[in-house]
Amino acid sequence: MKLFGILILTISFTQCASSKFEQKPPFTIKEATYTNVTGGMPGSNSVDLKISFSAEKEITFEQLYFINRITKAIVETKDGVRYIVGRYNTSPKNSKYDLELHGDSQKEYGNQPPQEVFPFELKNNEAVLSYKEGNQTKYVKIENIKEGKAVFMQ
Repeated sequence: MKLFGILILTISFTQCASSKFEQKPPFTIKEATYTNVTGGMPGSNSVDLKISFSAEKEITFEQLYFINRITKAIVETKDGVRYIVGRYNTSPKNSKYDLELHGDSQKEYGNQPPQEVFPFELKNNEAVLSYKEGNQTKYVKIENIKEGKAVFMQ
C-alpha cells in the first residue's frame, strides 16, 4: 500500500511539472536551430536561436529561455518564412564595466553580484518560449533544437 501511495505521489508531481507548458499553442513550430556566432569585434560572441513557425492569427511572443539565459523574442520574416529569434551574448563580461558601487565604501564590503534565477530545467537542446494569450502569459517547451554550422565574422 505504501508503494502504491508513493507511486501516485510521484506521478502527480510529474504531471504538475509538465502542466505549466501548453500542449496545443495557437501556433505551429516547424523547426528550431541554434548557431554559435563568433567574431567581428572583441566581446561580440553570441548564440542565435532561430525558430520557424506558422500561425493563423497574430501572436505576441515575449521571451525565449535557452542555455540558462533569457532574452526577448523577436519576430522576423525572411524569404516569406516567419521566425522567432533570440540572440544570447556569450562573451565573457568585463568586470571593470559591470560594477555597481555604493557611495559609502563601508556598504560595499561583502557585496555579491546579483544572481539571475533561471526558472526552468532544460537540456542543452531545449528552450521555452513565452507568449501572451489575452492577459495571460503562457509557455511552450521546444525540444530537439538542432545545432547549426558555426559562423565566424571578420
